[in-house]
Amino acid sequence: MTIRFDENFSVSAADLWAIIGTVDRVDWVPGVTHCVFDGRVRRLQLPGAGDIAEEIVIRDEGSMRLVYRCIESPQPMEFHEARVSIEALSETKCRFVWEADIKPAAFVPFLRGSMQGALEQLRVVAAQSK
Repeated sequence: MTIRFDENFSVSAADLWAIIGTVDRVDWVPGVTHCVFDGRVRRLQLPGAGDIAEEIVIRDEGSMRLVYRCIESPQPMEFHEARVSIEALSETKCRFVWEADIKPAAFVPFLRGSMQGALEQLRVVAAQSK
């Protein structure tokens, strides 16, 4: 099952990529208190929910594209992969597309809510970066 958010932001693509493309930056992800990135895998600490590990599959600075997969989780997921892309619309506006595939489908409501919360926090963090 695919979850998709397609949002416009009132910040430059470069400013938004500075947040998203810094894969160990977690100030825009509610609930995450700490992140360690070893160059391939980021480990996120979520007190009360458990720790997860995500493999960074693609981090393309030029196209402002990020792909990551959950490889360790306290929940028994069969599959989780997310894709983020940022496209400049003008010098001060950009398009942010965030898609995620997850199995089993029972995890869709939780993931959709988590992504929505992260998007709301990303708007706050991005506005402060202007």
